[in-house]
Amino acid sequence: MIADDEQDIREYFERLLPRLGHHLIGQAADGVELLELVERDPPDLIITDVMMPRLDGIQAVEKIAKQYSVPIIMISSLDRPSALPNQFIIDYLVKPFGAAELDAAIKRSASPPHRE
Repeated sequence: MIADDEQDIREYFERLLPRLGHHLIGQAADGVELLELVERDPPDLIITDVMMPRLDGIQAVEKIAKQYSVPIIMISSLDRPSALPNQFIIDYLVKPFGAAELDAAIKRSASPPHRE
């Protein structure tokens, strides 16, 4: 499942994820839509932008993590923070990123490291 307020980014994932062997079950334009989608059909992985209207990616992840233990890849045009704000955030990719970076992050999400 992906969430990004930019239509072209959502379209990029829609084209790229099947090429990497993954099935996209939902797309959201903001954090509120992401929460609604997750409640209807919990995904195996969430890829979400940080900066989105109505509810940003960090806030959405915090709400999702209270009910679901799904791995999350954050994407942003902002620099990577020194510490990831949630134990379920497996990776943080800075835009623009390529297919190889995304594929590596998805593979890491399949076996997330234990964080305390």
